[in-house]
Amino acid sequence: MPTDRSEPILFRLFGAPVSFHWSVLLIVLLALLFSRDPATVMSGIAAYLSLIVAHEAGHAWVARHNRLRVYALRIFPLHGVCNYETARTPGQQIAVAWGGVGAQMLLFALAIALSLLSPHLPEPLRSPLGAVVLVWGPMNLLNAILNLLPIAPLDGRTAWGVLPWLLQRLRRKRADHKRPASSMKPAPSTNASSKNAPSNKATSNSGSNDKVVSLDERRKQR
Repeated sequence: MPTDRSEPILFRLFGAPVSFHWSVLLIVLLALLFSRDPATVMSGIAAYLSLIVAHEAGHAWVARHNRLRVYALRIFPLHGVCNYETARTPGQQIAVAWGGVGAQMLLFALAIALSLLSPHLPEPLRSPLGAVVLVWGPMNLLNAILNLLPIAPLDGRTAWGVLPWLLQRLRRKRADHKRPASSMKPAPSTNASSKNAPSNKATSNSGSNDKVVSLDERRKQR
């Protein structure tokens, strides 16, 4: 899916162009004009835009992992859009929906690591790094919770379909596991008994081999 010409493409992810809406650049310029600490403001804006890019990249990575083509990633001031090939199965669609929040949780873990590193940095770096930790930490977690609300067009509308999907797969596995056991037929008992029991012929043969000795012959032997 081609992107709008008014959206500049800065780089590519998973073979798909990543474009930014013109309003994103406008907000960045306005923030720099009216800010007293450009370094901190730029760090916060960069962290927030990277958060949106990471969310859409998570969708794109899972889509590519499921062999779905990714057409474009579009970044807007408050959200992003990942245009990819229509999922072939419900499981693929659910997995792609969870991919965005999964990528956000990676940034959340990174924010925790940066917060532990911040006290050991020089003073000029603490304020910009604090802005990054704020965006990737609390703001990121709040954004993920809101995004998982089961309301369209949020990802939660599709993501929480994983629960009935898992129940359905579990029922199928149980049904497949029970089906072979019920279809098995017990072996006839006559086969086992005929193998273990001695035959009449063998019994009669063993009886014919015994020598018959008369009473007179036994007396003579004594």
